[in-house]
Amino acid sequence: MPTPQPGRKRLEACARAGRGSRAGAIARTAARYERARHLPKILAAKPDEIADLSLQGRRKLIARLIRLARNSARAGAGGHWSYDPNRHLAILGALQAERTALAALARGGDAEADKPLRAPSEIST
Repeated sequence: MPTPQPGRKRLEACARAGRGSRAGAIARTAARYERARHLPKILAAKPDEIADLSLQGRRKLIARLIRLARNSARAGAGGHWSYDPNRHLAILGALQAERTALAALARGGDAEADKPLRAPSEIST
């Protein structure tokens, strides 16, 4: 007897749970992100690119991270042998952290942009 296939509601519930799990994993990766330590491995960024904390410098790095994330996602969707889900997660975490730092810098919080991001559990309310 064939195994019954999950229904539409079950598939939608699994998709919702997967999105929440993915968002949490990206947030945890972004919280542990250290620009000087992770960017050379993820992006092969040069020291002068890493040291550039200006708006333009961050925007250039974000553009490169977006391109890298798209290429990584394309490789994963295509089943390419070189796809690494942990690397893709690291790219997305770096992208989220850099976007957060850029937003803080654009708001005028220069000191905020230079600080390492903390995990939500470490932030007191």
